Amino acid sequence: MSKTLLQTIFNHDFSHIAQSGDFHTRFFGKTLSPSDLHHVFTTVKNRTVSIDEKTIPAAMHIAGKTPGAPFIVLAQLHGNEPAGLAGIALVMALAEAGKLERDVIVMIGNPLAAGQYFDHWLAHPTARQETRDAYRCGLSEDGKLFPDMNRIPVDFLTRPVSDHHTKRAQELFTVAQHACGILDIHSARGNMLCITDHKHDSELQNSPIRSVLTGLAEAISAHASASVAVKTLKTIMGPLPNIAHQVGIEAGRHEAADSPHNAATFTLALLHTLGITTIEPLEPNAHGFFDAYDVQPRITYADLAYEEPLQPDDHIYMVTSCQHISSLPARSDQLVVRCANGQYAIQTTAAYGSSPAGVLEYAIYQYDEMEAISASHPVAIAIPSGTVFRTKSAFSGIFVSKSALLYDKDPSVGPWPVAANAIGNIKFCYPCNVSRVKLPDAIAS
Repeated sequence: MSKTLLQTIFNHDFSHIAQSGDFHTRFFGKTLSPSDLHHVFTTVKNRTVSIDEKTIPAAMHIAGKTPGAPFIVLAQLHGNEPAGLAGIALVMALAEAGKLERDVIVMIGNPLAAGQYFDHWLAHPTARQETRDAYRCGLSEDGKLFPDMNRIPVDFLTRPVSDHHTKRAQELFTVAQHACGILDIHSARGNMLCITDHKHDSELQNSPIRSVLTGLAEAISAHASASVAVKTLKTIMGPLPNIAHQVGIEAGRHEAADSPHNAATFTLALLHTLGITTIEPLEPNAHGFFDAYDVQPRITYADLAYEEPLQPDDHIYMVTSCQHISSLPARSDQLVVRCANGQYAIQTTAAYGSSPAGVLEYAIYQYDEMEAISASHPVAIAIPSGTVFRTKSAFSGIFVSKSALLYDKDPSVGPWPVAANAIGNIKFCYPCNVSRVKLPDAIAS
């Protein structure tokens, strides 16, 4: 089945490949399309593995040369994160080329949400990725958002299997108890390309991704917005004594053309480092330097600095300074102006160009993941009062508050505009302190 899939996608028989360079040319010379990724998803979704007399769906055992405890490559723990399927396709190609040294199990983390996601993507291929944001978790038949598969209740093992969220968490744990390690591939709503967790610095030898997050799972677990205590996949599987290697990545923006490439190149580098394949990394990096993003507890809009009182009818919008139309950020199409009566209002750029309602002071602006923000920078403003919210210190944020116009189903995004009486409840972001570090064990010996 894998051979037919690979020939469909790559129009090539990987069993004829012997050298790393030839593999690179054939595999990475192809930009994987939504249709290609859907083929990979369908193939894995229709397979099962048997462990502990249990049948685990949406999982596929790929045999290596030496049997043993398998390594797991996990994609789509969130349904709207298709890039990880490129990592799964890479494993299939390595096996077909005879370059997989040990067994690998590839899995779809949330097959229900992933199926809904692909149904929408293939039916509406030109729609913005935000229209598929609900398939991060998946929707029930009555349109309600299912729980997040990476926010797992701490008592999931003892809960009755009455919903797909609990059932899948138990299935993932069953497989993990028999594995030697796991690579968990994610993507993000914004341009987030980083390593989210790893057990050993040596796992990052030759990594094509040179940014590392620290403290992410701990911050999420301690400050989750769920009504019950939760853990992430990392904090559940990490303590298992058989899991020698555990790495998680964000491969970029969900539907960016290069995100599958990022996922596949990292997968290859990691598998080579762990001795699971002899095919060399596409772009070896062995100098040991990384940008370290130390994740801090999340902050709300109330944790930002603001001096003037809010009015009861205020709503807070995300902004950046903009005193002239020529300096309008590329992804902004609305402006904030100070009117003659001292109140503030929002105008479209077109309306402002023909009939300005006041003095231009800010642009409505969506901050991106890991975007550097300087200290005392204005990041939000209350309309109509004009009360400005500023950063208390410099940071780069992740899981940044998102526009409710684009993300209308998931309250966990911290949707803005924010009502004046809700600023203490709505997340602004998880701020990160950024530094340059050298990890000696990440230098190839």
